[in-house]
This record gives sequence, C-alpha cells and structure tokens, in this order.
Amino acid sequence: MQSKEDVQQQMFTKIIQWQQSGLTQKAFCQQNDIAYHVFHYYYGRFRSKDNVPASSFVKLQIAPGYVSMHTELVMPDGKRLLFHQGVSADFLKVLIN
Repeated sequence: MQSKEDVQQQMFTKIIQWQQSGLTQKAFCQQNDIAYHVFHYYYGRFRSKDNVPASSFVKLQIAPGYVSMHTELVMPDGKRLLFHQGVSADFLKVLIN
C-alpha cells in the first residue's frame, strides 16, 4: 500500500505533466484516467505548497508598440491562447481587460 506522501508526489508529478501538456485539465484527466475532482484536490494542495494564490494575476508588461510573431497567454485555469501571427501590445491589453 502506498503512503500518503507517495500518492501526493505522484499527483504532483501528474500536475506538472498537465502544465507542460497544453491540454485542458478535463482533457488531461480523461487521457490519464484521473478523476477530475481528485485532480482538483491535489491541484489545490500543489498550489498552496508553492504559495500560489488560487486566482493569481501577473502584471503584463509590454514595451510600447512591441509586436511578437508568436504569443501565448496562459490563463489561471490553465487555458491557453496562442497567436501564430503578429499581435500588438494594444490588442493584448484590450483582450485581457
């Protein structure tokens, strides 16, 4: 039988894999046969372990007029917005406000 610490470490490893996968939480859980509510329980523990608030925002600082050819926004819920063409700083500011 596995200890609590072993199970927690396995789930934390899964959470890191999810963060790197680009999948939604639901899709990751389905692909890895993890109960969604169990994933969220351990995700909450993982976030508190790293002292990350449940709903944190990071201030976006962009140089005036800067245009990037590849831009990715990662939302607190893990959803990602990918732009495969130039995106202006003004557009990003409007999008996130």
